[in-house]
Amino acid sequence: MKWLYQYDENFNYIDAGEIEWEDDMDIPEGYTDVRPPNGLFKAKFDLENQVWKETASKEYIESLQPGPPERTPVDELKAQNAAITEQLAEAQSLAESQAQMIANLYLMLAEGGKGV
Repeated sequence: MKWLYQYDENFNYIDAGEIEWEDDMDIPEGYTDVRPPNGLFKAKFDLENQVWKETASKEYIESLQPGPPERTPVDELKAQNAAITEQLAEAQSLAESQAQMIANLYLMLAEGGKGV
């Protein structure tokens, strides 16, 4: 027994067209015993050379590749949390600067207003 792989009238591979065949029987038209290699997107059988070839365009292959993953609600919340944390750090820095300025002003006032 051997496996045969089916192709259409244009020699394009027909997915799931495999059949098991007796070794001593002639191969029917539209079939070959040459197994298509893994990884071909659009396999086409070259009858003269008895090989399968890739016929898919680069654009077609790229269109099948997964795009970037969609952002989940958790991802959105993480991004918002990072932005808010950054804003909070800036606000704390400004508050510390203002507190230092106020302390300096109190010190100047305590010294009798010198340096103003």
